[in-house]
Amino acid sequence: MSENTLDYQASGVSIEAQDEAIAAFRQDVESTHGPEVVAGVGAFGAAFAPDLTGISNPVLVNSTDSLGTKTIVHSRFGTWENAGRDVVGCVVNDIIVSGARPLYFLDYLGINKVVPEQIHQMVGKGIAAACREIGCALIGGEIAEMRDVYKPGDFDLAGFAVGLVDRGRMLDGSGCREGSVLIGLESNGVHCNGFSLVRAAFSELNHDQWTSYNEDLDSSLAHALLQPTVCYANAVGRCFNAGLLQAAAHISGGGLQDNVPRVVPDGLDVEVDRSAISILPVFDIIQSHGNISTAEMWHVFNMGIGFALIVSHESAGPAMEICAEHNPRLIGRLVKGSGKSKLVFRD
Repeated sequence: MSENTLDYQASGVSIEAQDEAIAAFRQDVESTHGPEVVAGVGAFGAAFAPDLTGISNPVLVNSTDSLGTKTIVHSRFGTWENAGRDVVGCVVNDIIVSGARPLYFLDYLGINKVVPEQIHQMVGKGIAAACREIGCALIGGEIAEMRDVYKPGDFDLAGFAVGLVDRGRMLDGSGCREGSVLIGLESNGVHCNGFSLVRAAFSELNHDQWTSYNEDLDSSLAHALLQPTVCYANAVGRCFNAGLLQAAAHISGGGLQDNVPRVVPDGLDVEVDRSAISILPVFDIIQSHGNISTAEMWHVFNMGIGFALIVSHESAGPAMEICAEHNPRLIGRLVKGSGKSKLVFRD
């Protein structure tokens, strides 16, 4: 037999490194588990037995998403924990729009090289911690080390979430009425959408310009851009349980103008008062550096509003009190329309 035998590690996959990473984050992952988790880490298929108490007609709500090209910036500055929190926020925010309570989460990580401490930060300190904070079990995932697919430093991170809601209470926009009001919940920055445009806007910056203190941001540019997506599950869940919501929208790609009309029935339009929205400084910097039009900015980014609630005028006060941690503000109202719902900005 030739002395130059080939093995898996020589071909680019280290089972030992993956085992070390899993051992490091196992306790963090299992801390998200309750009695509903029947099979978790190590099982061929994760298993979950939901508690259906009080649910007469259960509906499972599912979503999946990835961080897109934000992973490139996370990798450049080593913000592994933030990347993990990011993927939970961007996926879970989609399922809570329907009123669903997040049940469980799975993740997929494709990467050039498994570095156990980086994976521990991403999965254990990021994904698991974010899941634990909203009562959602992290029940499984995949780590794929593929050096022929990803360049050194590259990775892709995707998440999958499943939530539960009673069909009779599911938010579908049918409760929206003329005169209902729009409440905006504050974002902490760009979240996960639009990073191809962000990267293009700052393509000429060197490392020092990314990492030096910016007075307008009260942080470095890298720090401001790499804040993890805010997860609104706890506040939105409390509003839903209190019976305050007519509809809700996650403000992701497409901004307010594309996302809010998705949950408003035909015959109603959305008027948004842009002067009521406090635009975060990071968006001004993106716009000026990239020479991006105002219309394009509002169509790509959340501009400071990461989630929107539609409630009756009478429910606005209680809803804003419940959501106080997200600096809520009244930003618009529903008006009579003529056909497919659309959003109109009023300055």
